[in-house]
Parts: sequence; C-alpha cells; structure tokens
Amino acid sequence: MCSGGKDSTYNMMKCIEDGHEIIALAHAHPPEDAAQEELDSYLFQTVGSSAVATIAECMDLPFYLQVIAGSAITQTLDYKLTEDDETEDLFALLSNVKHHHPDVAGVSVGAIFSSYQANRVQHVCDRLGLTMLAYLWHREQVGLLREMVHNGVEAILIKVAAMGLGKDDLGNTLKQAMPKLISLSEKHGVHACGEGGEFESFTLDCPLFKRRIVIDEVETIIHSPDIYSPVLYLKLKTLHTEPNLVISLVWIAKICFIDSSNLTNSHSIVSNAADSAPRVSIDHSPAVGHTNADVNDLSLQLSGPAPEYALAFTDHIYCINEMSKLGRKGRMAELFNYMHLHVEMFSRKHSTHIDIWRDMINSGYDRALIVEDDVDFELDSVAVISRALGALNSTSADWDILYVGHCSMEENQRKAHSAYSRLYKSTHPFCTSGYLLSRNGAKKLFAYFIEHYQQARALDIQLVALIKRKLLKSYSIYPPVVYQRRDLYPSDDGLELKIAKKFKNSAWNEALAFVPRLANWVDPLDSVYLHPAFKHIPSWMEDGNTVN
Repeated sequence: MCSGGKDSTYNMMKCIEDGHEIIALAHAHPPEDAAQEELDSYLFQTVGSSAVATIAECMDLPFYLQVIAGSAITQTLDYKLTEDDETEDLFALLSNVKHHHPDVAGVSVGAIFSSYQANRVQHVCDRLGLTMLAYLWHREQVGLLREMVHNGVEAILIKVAAMGLGKDDLGNTLKQAMPKLISLSEKHGVHACGEGGEFESFTLDCPLFKRRIVIDEVETIIHSPDIYSPVLYLKLKTLHTEPNLVISLVWIAKICFIDSSNLTNSHSIVSNAADSAPRVSIDHSPAVGHTNADVNDLSLQLSGPAPEYALAFTDHIYCINEMSKLGRKGRMAELFNYMHLHVEMFSRKHSTHIDIWRDMINSGYDRALIVEDDVDFELDSVAVISRALGALNSTSADWDILYVGHCSMEENQRKAHSAYSRLYKSTHPFCTSGYLLSRNGAKKLFAYFIEHYQQARALDIQLVALIKRKLLKSYSIYPPVVYQRRDLYPSDDGLELKIAKKFKNSAWNEALAFVPRLANWVDPLDSVYLHPAFKHIPSWMEDGNTVN
C-alpha cells in the first residue's frame, strides 16, 4: 500500500532490504466529487492523493486505485467485517491487486504505532491469504526519523495539525523540519514521525525511484482555522518528474548484499505477538553509514578496505576482465569495493568464460555468478534472483544456467514459471552480461566447449544453440536485472556500436529489438558433431578430479 508519505515509502525500502520484491502500488483515494482532498479518514492518508500515481511512474510499477466510499463505522481497535466501513474499501483494493497479480504474497504497510490501522490491514490480509509487512512497527520515532533522512527519503510536509507547526512548515523537507520536530517531541510529546496525526508528508525522491518528483504549483488550504494548532495542507496542483541521477550506493549495498557471517540467521516476517496485537515484522537495526554519490562518478573516495560480503544465493562471484581493458577493471573493482562486495576480478591476457568454468569446477563451487566488466545491477537484483531460485527449488526444477542479464526481448514469450511471474524457460537469451551457473551446468559447458568451441562464433550464439537443442537446461529472468553499460563501453560489434550511440543503459534492451538476429537465425551447431559426453558428464569430470 502506498499513501505517498514517508512511512509507506520507507517501509517499501525495508521490504526490498529484507529480500522482497515490490510488484505493484495500491492506493485508496477520495471520491472525485469530494469537497476537499482531506477526508479525515481514520485509516487512509488522503492529502496528496492526486499525486500518488506519479510515485508509481517514478518506480515504473503498475498502479491500482480504489475510491474510499465508506467511513469509519466501526471505531473500536478490533475490527469485524462491517458493511460500508472504509476497511471494506481496502479489501476491494487489495482484492483487485491479487486478481491481477496472483503470485502476490504480502502487503507493505507503513504503520508505526496505530493499532487501529494495523489491525484492520491484518484483518484484510487474513481474508486474502496475504502477509502484512510492517517493518516500522513500534520503532522509536526520533531515531526512525533520522534513519529515513539518513537513508535518502526526500519527503516534504504537506499537512500540519499540531501546536508548534504552521504555514511556514508546509513544503519543508524532512531534513529541514527534523530539528523542529525533534524539539517539539522532547518538549511537548509531539510524535516526531507524525504518528499522532501531527503532520503528513509526501515523498519526492528515494533510492527506489528511477525518476524524482518536482512540484511546480501548490495551493495552501485551511482545513481548520484553530488559533493554536490550525490544520493546513498543500494541494499539489501541478508537478513533473525528471531523471534521477543521484542514488546511495551504500544503501544499494545494504539491500543487495548480506554479511556472510549472518547467512545462517533466519529472518522472521511475522512476529510471535499475542493474537490481539498486530502480527507484524519488527526491525530495530541501527542505521548504516551513508553517503550520496553520483553513479557516473568513477572516482569514488573510499575510506578504507571494505569488509567482505557475500550474496546469499551463490558461492562465488566472478567478474571477467581482459588485461587489455584494465580501465574497466579499475572501475568495477572500485565500485564493488565501495559496495562492500567481494568479487574475484578474473583478469587474464585473454580471459574467456571457459577459463572461469574450469576454475569454478576445480574450486568446488556449487553455484557461481558470472558478470562481465561493463555491467550495472538493478536495485532489486538480489531479491529477484533469490525469488527465481526459490521458485526453481520449490518445484524441484533442474537447471544448468539462469540468465540474470541478457539482451533479448523474447524471453517472456513462453508461459511464466508457476511459482514466479518473472521466471521463464529461456528462448533466445543473447549476451552473457550476467548469469548464474550451477556446478552441473559448468561441467556440461566445459565438457562440450573444450572440444567444440568455435572461435568464429560468439559464445552467446553458441549457448543459445545448445538451449534450442534442449541440451542445456536454461531459465531467464525477464526483465533482466543485470545490464550492460553501452554508454561507457560500446560493443566491438559494428552494428551494435551504431545502435549504442543512440540507445544507452537499460534502453539497450529496447534497442536490440531492431537487431535482425532472430529473423536471420542460423544454428551455428548444424554442422558440428555433438559429442555424446555433452549430454552426460564424463567420468573424468566427477567431483574430486581436477580439469585442465
């Protein structure tokens, strides 16, 4: 659920940090013929409602709306199904989301101390078979407010309703308002996060946004002209979005990578509280150090050696790099170090994927993530990959290779995997920008390519041929979560180089739709004898034997 405010935004960030994936935004809004945007709802934030769709645009997610037709008929803490209560509008909203996204499993909720709200969301979740994810529940508010600002939540105050807050505070960012809010909390008991209705906020930017929101025109509305604590709010009349070029790389590291010393710890989504209390997740972890950095700045200042981190879904990470391209090595090594990620920079005079497969086998790794030296990761990459692997494991699916990065527009042409809507059996996963390889897959590929590798054929073309012949059990994530930086390092291929000048970054996927590779497809293995050992791993490659 997305109210547009700081709490719902930050809870979504915590969901991503805990390994979940946001698949859609849902919002309840006032009727179009309502006299005012502010309904004084007990359950929903309605001020700023008209602008919430822009948040979905910034996150590039589906957006679902539901009119608030009911009211707070049942006002006790506990809730029982009541006709025409606004809680039933929430039920209708989440039912619609579940109808369009059958694999949805949970609901992100920004509640902090309101048992009234939490109990009603839990009631609706129980009816729909969903899990309520409320990572802010019972957090100490001053520390939480500082943490939100520290972790890049840029929100403004769009409503004030407490003594000490007035017209001059409207439009201030959380960072600007924080000293005053903390002072009012210490002196007068005002809730620093506004949990008592002291203020409402609207998020303009955060690490989840691909674009940031810019407000062009507002109107100040006097909702209640009280002398001591007037209720005022901003009506957001016009706004626009613009590219978001600054993100927190430390926060990316925090959400994408898990300290290897904690990999055995289990994380509970639902607390063991009494039945009368909302069953929500509670996280009291301290804030992590944070510095904003331009993602295009290739000279990040590092404070010292970074501790080693490990991805939860792989034993090892290789970044393939040719010694003739040491400029790439420096950029990738600096970025990985800044992100506290332990990656082996596999640099050789003529590095090949075959060399990495050999090293993976000899090192005894069960899984390895292999990326090229010109890639970037999507923010939710680890959550998506983990869900894909979970889906494969849940159905006992055997797999050799999982493409997490590719440049194909056809990977979603088949029916999605029953356990995860972004997982597909591979079709034409051109490019080898990023893939997860099982030990069995490494053995298969090494056994085949050590005999039949064609120097004149691109590796990705030969892999696709093996997939088409059903000799390689391959799956793809679509859209991919690892992509090549064609703006920094265009391909050596002439056709791709021309396209790269026009299309950059993630748009490369769309650009490849114009490449006539599929229409002129020629199986490079048509004239090649397929060694019988490829279908069945030869005895000389059994565990314990070193391959050369």
